[in-house]
Amino acid sequence: MRSDLPDTDTLWEEIFVGGGLAALALLAELGGSPEGRTLVVDPLPPAERPPVHWSYWSRRPTPYDRFALGSWSRARVGRRAPEPLDPYTLRLVLSTDVLTHLAGLLAPSGVRWLRATAREVRLRGDGLYTVVTDAGTLSARRVFDSAPEVAPAFPDVRGPQAVLSGTGLRVTADREVFDPESATLLDPLDTSSFAYLLPLSSTEALIESASFGPLARGMDKTPLLGYLRARYPGAGFSVGHAEHGVIPLGFAPLRTAGPGHVLLGAKRGLVKPSAGYGVVPIARESERLARLWREGLPLPPARKAHPGWHALDRGFLRLATRDFARPFALLERVMRSVPLPDSLGFIHEDLTPGRLARVARSALPSLLSGPPR
Repeated sequence: MRSDLPDTDTLWEEIFVGGGLAALALLAELGGSPEGRTLVVDPLPPAERPPVHWSYWSRRPTPYDRFALGSWSRARVGRRAPEPLDPYTLRLVLSTDVLTHLAGLLAPSGVRWLRATAREVRLRGDGLYTVVTDAGTLSARRVFDSAPEVAPAFPDVRGPQAVLSGTGLRVTADREVFDPESATLLDPLDTSSFAYLLPLSSTEALIESASFGPLARGMDKTPLLGYLRARYPGAGFSVGHAEHGVIPLGFAPLRTAGPGHVLLGAKRGLVKPSAGYGVVPIARESERLARLWREGLPLPPARKAHPGWHALDRGFLRLATRDFARPFALLERVMRSVPLPDSLGFIHEDLTPGRLARVARSALPSLLSGPPR
């Protein structure tokens, strides 16, 4: 992809506002821009983004599987015995591996890259779109928008809002302590956060914290290192890599600037109050949008969730905006009361009616019994 400053008088076929996973995945599905009329607006090209780890589970192959640093077919919730994840597989990838690959696929294409920050997307009277950036004003026939801060902003201010904060550490132990065959999910760190432990070998692992709430938490290694020392007494640990991230949670804005202003990624509604959820829906939605595009069909500006799932997510987020100890306790109870594959399928909206009913029957006693003591 070329990264020189384009002529602001050019009429672009498509402008991608934001150049992260969702934008690059869709561009890769489409094979780039042979006519050189596609522009990506983002201050950071893929090669300059800091590396972070993405964990995800899927029941079918995904475009990311080839980059997996680790793969697990068994996992435990907290201190329970490991369970099979079938039909799901849990995997871990490094963001830079995925983004570099997608950027490489686009290298021969005519996609251009503008190092700039977009400020606004507007529909003009002639049906074209104006994208205002700190490097100038651009025009396009269609805009693909994954930038949360660009109006309409994400999350929608009319809905409940919370953030997922997380710290990740790649650690090496001075002796064999990890079970490389089993991951650990939802192991409480305190009353409002929990840990994920993804072992890459018997001596190396990624450990991550996840916290939900109305405000972001900063990077804090202390709880994770304390967790390791308590879980594996007598072992010493060194940190080789540390990362921190904040993901806004919410729902896609109800309106965009117009029918040609299409939302992508988290802004499209492809996130949920669950760590590790987003990357698989982004890949699936990229395939779907590319198929509609090739067939000349209209592209839905945003994802419309099923009303039932939407109501559950909204209820969870309303609790998280007030006191995450309550939804955290509920999530812990539910995941401990149903088989782990059903929990993952429930989060992924990927359950048959029969299995969904099974989750409901299993979870109902926990839901009715109130918060844990």
